[in-house]
Amino acid sequence: MPSALSILVGKKIVEIDMTPQDGGVMFEEGITLNIYNSYEVTFKDPERSPLTGSIVVRVEETTEEAIIVLDNGVCVKVALTSDAYFGPEAMQLRVPGKSIVIWS
Repeated sequence: MPSALSILVGKKIVEIDMTPQDGGVMFEEGITLNIYNSYEVTFKDPERSPLTGSIVVRVEETTEEAIIVLDNGVCVKVALTSDAYFGPEAMQLRVPGKSIVIWS
């Protein structure tokens, strides 16, 4: 079964707030992803890898992590294991016109 995150492939990031334990990413078309678990952002080239304006090229999801790969080589990994939780949910995906998806 494909990940609910698959809807992000091909979408551009228009705004981002990577605050620890409360990150948020807004994509074009009003799609938002809130990240409440611990996460890691890996930059291929920190000086040339802005997050805003980047496009999602691939997503993966396992029981242990969700991975979002951007067109500039940036990789966002969100831990989905029970010890990574800071609150009742790991992530929340909102897509206008669709049901909210919660990772808990």
